[in-house]
Amino acid sequence: MSLFDPQFIPILIFVLRVLNNAVGTIRVVLASRGQRASTFAFASLESLLFAYTAGQVITDLENVPKLIAYVLGFAVGGYVGMLIENRFYHAYDDVTIIASRPIAHQIAVALRDADHGVTELIGEGARGEVAELRVVCHRRDLTDVIRIAHGIKDDVFITVEQSSFIRNGWIHAHHR
Repeated sequence: MSLFDPQFIPILIFVLRVLNNAVGTIRVVLASRGQRASTFAFASLESLLFAYTAGQVITDLENVPKLIAYVLGFAVGGYVGMLIENRFYHAYDDVTIIASRPIAHQIAVALRDADHGVTELIGEGARGEVAELRVVCHRRDLTDVIRIAHGIKDDVFITVEQSSFIRNGWIHAHHR
């Protein structure tokens, strides 16, 4: 029996589809870092993997095991891609939280207790004095930051922006 026997083709499709998504994730990370030659190589490999797996399924759409392998391979590949991104791609978010001064300070203390760096700024809002909290966090910590803020005041104003460049400061992910 060889790897290309009909009963092993769905397994091969599944594995190649997972690999296809993983390679695609790595390609995006490399492109965001400006590594053109590596991005080109990974794009070529990604295209080859896609062409082979899609060709196996499209030419035989009534073959349910192949179709299931293709679909599940894509889904698992998406999950593997997220794991790769979280491990190797340092994506940061800049979180701004605006609330009344006492509430904002309470949130800031809670965030600091959870080992997040927070900067408090005083400002003027539509209804008087407010505090603006700035937190730069790793993307995987974003839900924790939001959960802490909403745990203190559910309707607190929060915005999140991607941060493409950071240096120094207190980033929770760097101190684990």
